[in-house]
Amino acid sequence: MVLACDPDSLEADLVAFLGSRLAVEPLLVLGRAASRDSALAGLAGAAREPDELVGRSLSWIGPGPARTWHCRAALTASALTLSRAASSWTALEGASIVAARPVGRGMVATLAFHPSVARDVDGAVTALLKHLLIWAAQTPVAWIDLEGSLVLRMDDPGGSQNVHLRSWSYPKLREADWTAIAADLKRRQARMALGYVGGWVDDGDPARGVLRVGGQVPRRIPGRVYSSPRVKYSPRIESPSRAGYRAAGAVQDYEGEFRGIQAVRRAGLGDVELHGHTHMHPDTASWATAADRFEAESWYRELGSPAEAALAARRSDHHPLVLGLGVLRKYFGVRPTTLICPGDQWTNRVLEVALDLALRLVSSYYLALRDGDRFCWTQHVCAPYLDEPNAAWFDAGLPVVGYFHDRDVALGGIDWLGRCLDRWQSAGARRLIDLRELSTAVGHSFDLDLHDGALRLTVTGDGAPPLVRPLTVGVRTPSGEIPSAISVWMQGSRSSIGVHRLGHGVGHVTLAPPESKPGRKEPMGRRRRAPARLTR
Repeated sequence: MVLACDPDSLEADLVAFLGSRLAVEPLLVLGRAASRDSALAGLAGAAREPDELVGRSLSWIGPGPARTWHCRAALTASALTLSRAASSWTALEGASIVAARPVGRGMVATLAFHPSVARDVDGAVTALLKHLLIWAAQTPVAWIDLEGSLVLRMDDPGGSQNVHLRSWSYPKLREADWTAIAADLKRRQARMALGYVGGWVDDGDPARGVLRVGGQVPRRIPGRVYSSPRVKYSPRIESPSRAGYRAAGAVQDYEGEFRGIQAVRRAGLGDVELHGHTHMHPDTASWATAADRFEAESWYRELGSPAEAALAARRSDHHPLVLGLGVLRKYFGVRPTTLICPGDQWTNRVLEVALDLALRLVSSYYLALRDGDRFCWTQHVCAPYLDEPNAAWFDAGLPVVGYFHDRDVALGGIDWLGRCLDRWQSAGARRLIDLRELSTAVGHSFDLDLHDGALRLTVTGDGAPPLVRPLTVGVRTPSGEIPSAISVWMQGSRSSIGVHRLGHGVGHVTLAPPESKPGRKEPMGRRRRAPARLTR
């Protein structure tokens, strides 16, 4: 139970109620330190003092093995006064900043700092809080282990921006390039998410280039949208970009790109995610006649406020997210897990449609996770650019999304990607995953309890996709006893899985993905839901 409020605002009768619950239930109550003589301070056995503590070295001195964290930035906390019944579990430069007191069958843990403020100061505080929640739990507890995970995200395969936007001109990756990318991913046991743009927009101008769709030359209609996997485009006019690339005569082979992506998917090295439909303003006919259509980046944003009126004028089944999903279903046979909004622009209405379409994540600089019928944003899972590796990103023990564009690889070469991944792995990336794998992990719930005297792990996932690779789940029992195997209930079946015991009542189990069934496609129907709630 987390007391997410001003600790001094808790009335005595509410604190008494907490005490009555703790007397009979193995609860963990976690909150900030209250002032001296308050009811909460009496229950917790810890009070906040006016003196301020500042430091960088955090030491865990609570139950289990000792741990230390070094903050890269100075952390500020209040001094604590502890009663004889309370003990210090964490010290900042030797002074107590986390205290705990057993009450009845439960435990009250007290923080001498505001957790949100402290987490913003340094990621090590997030790692400390996770450690506290695990070791202060009064009942068996399970958690997913994503520490050291780098989520790879490549945006823009399938898009026509590289043909039309002069400042973004570059050649599409060839099928052979995708083969080389797959080889690098396989060598690293990595997966990569591909933010695919399923709709290719025609400018209607045969003087600029030759368009073929499915091998045929169509009648050129300005603003018409074709399915990207069927397109080949040969520019006639040189289009210098900021990177010096000139497009004349270079075939933009989206069919070859599609085959290359399919090979990556078949090898289990990643999957496609929803990057809008066209990556361009929904009024493509107006774009095709605009004088600045090849220069203004604003035309290449599909889901933000400037596009709101055009989106509202469309039928619901012609919304870009619906159309984009349709392309992924038809050509890739898959339901995406994640929305990646073009240009990081969206409205609340777009998020509501994403909820309607059963999407699980929204990947921007921060990450939104589906919680029932709402998206909840976490500002501690960040997305630095892939060429910005730094060990500090992993301090929190949370996943990091490393994003980039196919343009980076097209202009920098396959070696650009390899060099970036080498540097990330040197910085602490132990596991390279994609957004589907992340969605699978965070979309499941893990409940560890005693059933007929034996440990049982129940795994549930409300609409979460099935596992794509083995998932490590940590387990701990307050008694300190971990069996060699536990019973696991998952997807309506029971199995016994061996436990890798680490000592001090801690271990981990590895959940295997279900057996793949070739040719089976996931359902694509819209889910009924209650009105959406959007939490940021």
